[in-house]
Amino acid sequence: MKTRSEKSAPAPMASTRADLRQMSTNSKASVAELKTFLAELKGKSPQEMLGVVAASQLARSIILSTVLVIAAIGLFTAVPFILKKDPKPEAAPAEQQGSVGVSPTSSPPPETPTPAEPETPPAPDPLSELGVGEQRQAPPNENPLENNNNDDFLKDLE
Repeated sequence: MKTRSEKSAPAPMASTRADLRQMSTNSKASVAELKTFLAELKGKSPQEMLGVVAASQLARSIILSTVLVIAAIGLFTAVPFILKKDPKPEAAPAEQQGSVGVSPTSSPPPETPTPAEPETPPAPDPLSELGVGEQRQAPPNENPLENNNNDDFLKDLE
């Protein structure tokens, strides 16, 4: 068993100084790429510039990704639809077999009584307990929007 000193130290959390150094390095690389790209375009006609941009195959990549996404959507939609199992009702074949062998003079088999389920009292309506749908009459000579001293819930804090 390793002691605490033998265990590897946890990785330090990201520091702002290291992030700034990395950002500086990455921005220098981006600037170098941009300068190289602009150097390729310098002194060329617009048709040649469009050729350089077209050589990056951006349009081809967009079309390919669109086709792949549509294919994935189709695949993930079609496969479950094809593989789903239809539940077949068991009663339909039994009724068809039974109707073939039954003669018109025979009586149907007696139905077995199903055991009666004990009646449970209906659950009370929770909205009626809250007073939803209840109508109250306001006194006609009193304005309910006026400030009453009874409504001051901060009076105990004074």
